[in-house]
Amino acid sequence: MDSSDRFMPEFGVRVFLVEDNPEHSFIAVTVIRQLLGEASEVIVAENAEEAVGLIGQFTENDRPDLMLVDLRLPDNGGFSVLTAARSSEACNAVPTFVITSSLYDQDIAQSYELGASAVLCKPLSRASLREELIRIGKLPPTGSANTTSSH
Repeated sequence: MDSSDRFMPEFGVRVFLVEDNPEHSFIAVTVIRQLLGEASEVIVAENAEEAVGLIGQFTENDRPDLMLVDLRLPDNGGFSVLTAARSSEACNAVPTFVITSSLYDQDIAQSYELGASAVLCKPLSRASLREELIRIGKLPPTGSANTTSSH
């Protein structure tokens, strides 16, 4: 496995968060920073229109390392964000996690059809995010969650 396949938390990770609920957005940002380091940059879009616009502007050089998308945005917006991400040349290979309070099998199935790497329950928990990042090979599986190495 190439080291570029893994996140390098000491350099900070770019995370694109699409969430319309400020409380859930705050929880997600907190979890991301706990898990991926304080240096992580979190770009937040508060609605599908803003998210789709940003996805269209990302390039190979500034695209996010991870996208977290709230499925239940107004007007089925979560699905349109997933569709935009998959049709974007810069973002189509970026791991995308759907965050939802919906437990409808159809929503979950459609998320995976549109390229979601994982579907996580709201509010986002550190344990579930960490587990999925390890599963897709973005975090090393370690015995303890808080191992930090100093160079």
